[in-house]
Amino acid sequence: MGGLDFLRVVRLGKDVKLKESVLVLGGGNVAMDAALAALRKGAKNVQVVCLEKREEMPAFKWEIEQVLEENISILNSYGIKRILGDGKNVTGVELIRCVSVFDQNGRFNPSYDEADTKTLKTNMIILAIGQAPDSATPSSLGIQISEMGTIKVNESTMETNIQGVFACGDVVLGPKSIVEAIASGRKAAQSIDKHLGGNGNIDEQLVTVEKPSPWLGREEDFAFRHHAKMPMLPVEKRRGNFAEVELAFDEKTALEEAKRCLRCDLRLQISPPVLPPEKWLKFEAANVASVPETEGVFQLLDENKMVIYIKGAINLRRELEEQLASSNKKARYFVYEEAKMFTMRESELLQQFLKKYGKLPEQNIGIEEDLY
Repeated sequence: MGGLDFLRVVRLGKDVKLKESVLVLGGGNVAMDAALAALRKGAKNVQVVCLEKREEMPAFKWEIEQVLEENISILNSYGIKRILGDGKNVTGVELIRCVSVFDQNGRFNPSYDEADTKTLKTNMIILAIGQAPDSATPSSLGIQISEMGTIKVNESTMETNIQGVFACGDVVLGPKSIVEAIASGRKAAQSIDKHLGGNGNIDEQLVTVEKPSPWLGREEDFAFRHHAKMPMLPVEKRRGNFAEVELAFDEKTALEEAKRCLRCDLRLQISPPVLPPEKWLKFEAANVASVPETEGVFQLLDENKMVIYIKGAINLRRELEEQLASSNKKARYFVYEEAKMFTMRESELLQQFLKKYGKLPEQNIGIEEDLY
């Protein structure tokens, strides 16, 4: 059976005759769901086989963990080479080791080690190895199909090459997230509305939007609040039924967990973090007057905050006042540091600048060149 076909039958409550031993082929979420559903429908032994290594499996980590928790084995890095049977019934599979799933260009192109094979016994196989759009029907209507088998559309309107025919979702995007599928559906709906004479506004405000709190995410100890662990139904009580596995939080835990919410829809309204002030000061009398009269080194910067002069001084304030009073019109900012060994510190800063830029600061050229 196909993985989605199997899950659809289970979801509709229809009778599905499972064999005693079931093998699920695939490493995605559908494969994990099919394996768990097979266990609940009465299979005695369920195994999962997938091409990917454990860390490469596309299934959610928590889904994989639940499958393992329920004693379903996962055989990684193997694919089916041959299905064994007597012509009517499946008796097992011959597996071959998968060396790599993707090629050097990142495309799905598995390669195998022909010498590494093994056989597994099973009575039933559920294939959960992906889906592909049925392009035959749209193609027969003249709709253009891409090399990937998806429908070609104008990305800004989602309209196909046939006027008035639109497409969206996985049949256009390929296997992506449900959020992206919904987004393309909304774009198509806007275009269809315009095509039919509307203005493209499909938004509906179904609830009153609350004004976000300016303290969002800034409560005391917010960053240290831990994720609450969900109480789970014991594994031994999950067999043969579809009882809820997650038992839900009590009121106190639910409220604590809710306080961790940062409101994803408001993420663009969260104010940016307050950055530390720049170390550069404006090169003006008021700032120079606050500089101590002690030994040290100062640096002058231009309007682009590029260092143009590095100088050691016995008296920092006096030297800066002289620079301010001089005809040095390029200096817009300055920074200083106190240093008893100011000549040594001046040399260090000049050496660092020279190493970084391959030359001295422009106003040091000619003054300091004899030092190097």
